[in-house]
Amino acid sequence: MVIHFQEYKMSCETKDLLTVKEASDLLNINEKKLYALVKDGKLPGTKVTGKWLFPKSELEEFIKGKAREAVRGSFWESLVNKKVLLVCGSDDPVIPIAQGHFHKMYPEYLMFSSIVGSREGIRLLKDGFCTIAVSHLYDHVQEDFNFPCIREYFHDPDDLVVINLFHRTLGFVSRDVAIQSFQECVDHGLRFINRQEGSGVRALVEHLITAEGIEPTDLAGYDTQVFTHYDVVRSVTTGQSDVGIASESVSVGSRLVFFPVFEERFDMVVKKEIFFDKNVQAFVEFIRSEPFRNLLKVMKGYNDRETGKVMYPIG
Repeated sequence: MVIHFQEYKMSCETKDLLTVKEASDLLNINEKKLYALVKDGKLPGTKVTGKWLFPKSELEEFIKGKAREAVRGSFWESLVNKKVLLVCGSDDPVIPIAQGHFHKMYPEYLMFSSIVGSREGIRLLKDGFCTIAVSHLYDHVQEDFNFPCIREYFHDPDDLVVINLFHRTLGFVSRDVAIQSFQECVDHGLRFINRQEGSGVRALVEHLITAEGIEPTDLAGYDTQVFTHYDVVRSVTTGQSDVGIASESVSVGSRLVFFPVFEERFDMVVKKEIFFDKNVQAFVEFIRSEPFRNLLKVMKGYNDRETGKVMYPIG
């Protein structure tokens, strides 16, 4: 059998092209709908010797695009219908664990969290990028948690509701021997692993070194930053660093020595305009529930003495 060059060329060009029937089957639509989409410029197609042909790869991309639109549409529809809670702010191991417990108790709602630091969480709340901010920033001059930062971003704190989630203990984590001060770190040339700027732990570190009369340049590793308590513990455990500040709950799972430094109040902050929305109220009910308190009790370093209490406004 003799195959002419032109026939061979046409075969190569059309091997990834689909007929009308094949394209309709791939897209799971009828031929009339297919022609309409081509006419509207929503699908690519070409006529070869009087017959419509469609590029398979581009049709597959069209299908993927529709799938992505469906996912995005479903997600944003859930947001609009207040089925999703977006939580931004400080890192704490209770938050990701609580997500599953919350969904189990309230299966109609979903909770997502993003670790960006306390200060950034409050900023994102102000700009409308999250439902709830979680923060533990302490101002040692005003001797108050979170409100000094809140006042920087919100002209009127009365626009907000602040509820306590828990109190937790932070401290030095180190190998073999307990470290009790930053002066010890400087004296022994220990490498410190720091947290990112804007985090509550970073603010505490800055306060402590100032109180001890230490300059950041005196502390080896001060400019080395990580984003979570687990990162701090991992850095010290693997020997990349010698000491860091982390929550007691995270240090328990390691073989590190923990020395308590500070107990802090960890709050949720929400705009008053959405506080009574069903998804937010479901979360408030959840943190006041027995399952949430039991979760705190089995994780070392937490205290639930004010859990669920409205810290602001004070009624």
